[in-house]
Amino acid sequence: MKLFNNTPNEALYTIAGGGSDSCGTIDPGQTADEDTYNNMQNVQVFFSNNSGGPFSVTIPNTGTGMAVTVGIYFE
Repeated sequence: MKLFNNTPNEALYTIAGGGSDSCGTIDPGQTADEDTYNNMQNVQVFFSNNSGGPFSVTIPNTGTGMAVTVGIYFE
C-alpha cells in the first residue's frame, strides 16, 4: 500500500489492521510505502498534523472561480 501526501504540510499516519500496526510521517509531495498491508482487507489509516492534532490546510488567498484540491491518496 502506498500513501501519497498531496498537501503542503507534513502528515502523520497510523495504520491498523492485519494483526500489526505501523506509523510514520509523509513529507509534502512524498510517498510512504507500506508493503506489509498489500492485499489486506479492513485496514484503517488515520492521519493527523505534525502536532498530533486534526489535519488542516490553510489557504492564504481565495477568489471567484478558483479551485482548491487537497488530498492524501492511497493505492
